[in-house]
Amino acid sequence: MSFLTTPDGVQLHYAIEGHGPSLVLHLGAGCDSELWRAAGYLEALTKTYRCILFDHRGHGRSDRPRGPEANHIDRYVADVVALLDHLRLARSAFWGYSAGLAVGLKVAQEHPTRIAALVGSGGIGNETPEAIVRFVAHRVPELRDYGWEKLIGRFKEQEPAGVPEWMQERIRATDIGQFIDWVLAMPEWKWSLWDSLPHVVAPTLFLVGELEDPEDETAIGAALMPGGIRLRVAGHGHINAFIKSPLVLPRVTAFLATHAV
Repeated sequence: MSFLTTPDGVQLHYAIEGHGPSLVLHLGAGCDSELWRAAGYLEALTKTYRCILFDHRGHGRSDRPRGPEANHIDRYVADVVALLDHLRLARSAFWGYSAGLAVGLKVAQEHPTRIAALVGSGGIGNETPEAIVRFVAHRVPELRDYGWEKLIGRFKEQEPAGVPEWMQERIRATDIGQFIDWVLAMPEWKWSLWDSLPHVVAPTLFLVGELEDPEDETAIGAALMPGGIRLRVAGHGHINAFIKSPLVLPRVTAFLATHAV
């Protein structure tokens, strides 16, 4: 097992498989980095890329620092930069799922020379600061009272084919406290994902489930970017648009073949 220590003293686990241009694989609130293997991505990607499976703070074998300050998005961004520095990588491609998409966009905006290409799995929208405060006020009590169950229930309602039990169990195995701390930190981000889009120069591919973004806001956001592309995964929501890898893997590999150098 391989670890790095961040500037604020957190130990983070990572693993490297494959050879070729580097590709950081970063998840969101739930699961650990082995999800990339379980969802069927790793075998194909390692044939061409040096895949860096990253357990970001609070996930997998990494430390679980408590409190909103330790889980502010700026910490997550600094962790990605620390990972690249630790591996002596001047730049790398980056694939983020769910909340990992926001982390990738902020890294790409603030450290443009470090991200060769960006892939984001999940939808994006133009959320106002007031809407974020309301979201936090509603979601945190729910997470404290019900853990992951309400969120999993919404995912199941969104997906006509349901959410596989193995995926539900991976989400449940994740530290809910870490996600609560992440959500509590959101009003203090002082950064807007939507406002960042025109300033992200890295070629970017968004993979979004049709059912998680019915208004197709992601297409509007991608059009604001110098090199943004939106691929809509028809008939699926946030979970199945990711774990059904045969639907998106050909498009991702074609995109990376052009930009991940």
